[in-house]
Amino acid sequence: MKRIRWGRVLGVLVLPCLLGALALAGRAAWRSEQYFHYPKPAAVLPEDFGSAREVTLRTDDGVELRGWYVPSRNKAAWVLAHGLSQTRMDSLPEARVLRDAGYGVLLFDLRAHGQSGGETSTWGDKERQDVRAALAYVRAQPDVDPARVGALGFSIGSAAVAEVAAKDPQVAAVVLLSPFNTLWLAAAYDFRRFGVVTQTGALVPFWRRGIALEEVRTIDAVERIKPRPLFIVAGTEESGQPLLDELFAHVAPYAQTWRIAGASHGNFAAAAPTEYPRRLREFADSALKPVAPSVETPVAPAVEEKAPAKKPSRRTKKAAAR
Repeated sequence: MKRIRWGRVLGVLVLPCLLGALALAGRAAWRSEQYFHYPKPAAVLPEDFGSAREVTLRTDDGVELRGWYVPSRNKAAWVLAHGLSQTRMDSLPEARVLRDAGYGVLLFDLRAHGQSGGETSTWGDKERQDVRAALAYVRAQPDVDPARVGALGFSIGSAAVAEVAAKDPQVAAVVLLSPFNTLWLAAAYDFRRFGVVTQTGALVPFWRRGIALEEVRTIDAVERIKPRPLFIVAGTEESGQPLLDELFAHVAPYAQTWRIAGASHGNFAAAAPTEYPRRLREFADSALKPVAPSVETPVAPAVEEKAPAKKPSRRTKKAAAR
């Protein structure tokens, strides 16, 4: 009888808790799943980008990416990678600043965004292949010095850029806008209220798609980017400020950082319409300035030293006189 009573008591207590946990996890999984469903509008070339040409890139895993390339006027160029649920159109504020400064600019739609192919976004995981394809295209352009190519990414684009730059020393400079420390934290941070229950639920859509959560770690990648120029920008109104505090403190010894007051996730040009373009251009100009050719100091030809002529002795003079 006692065993039966205790079983009933445990059932009354445990079962509701278990059902509640499953409900919370299921709701978190459903909300997280929505991140993978978004509109995919076609990009429309702005009138002030008349010099841009349509380009098609192909990644190592066969995904076709669409973009625009503005030729360089100063032999340097930038690759721009947008964020989740965006298109190349969202990179136009940065593209205008860099283009007006003479840089070549490649804007493109990441996989599963805009007019590019691909079945799903992977939040910076497979997008690493997208960034590599973009860099390869720009470096092959006759108007570009391959040693003067930088990469700029926003949000999931910043994760892909950081990972690629960490392994590719040819990326001469890096700009990370609204980066996240790790993909795991980015996926689970907003679901931390009920701890492991909701965070685990939030990760289900990522696991289901085979996304390598543990491989995308910006906070580790930045260590391998130094001593190359690195500029990290974020807003004071973004979620995850404690994570940004950690990242900014981590890179403080070797990177430029800026927290824009009043800015949320992005919208930097609107929050700081004068300061943001100025700082971005100053960084680009400093990071990708031409490398002055080394000038060898001319070496004077060696001069053979002759021993001073000896004065003839008196005896020699007399002999000569005879």
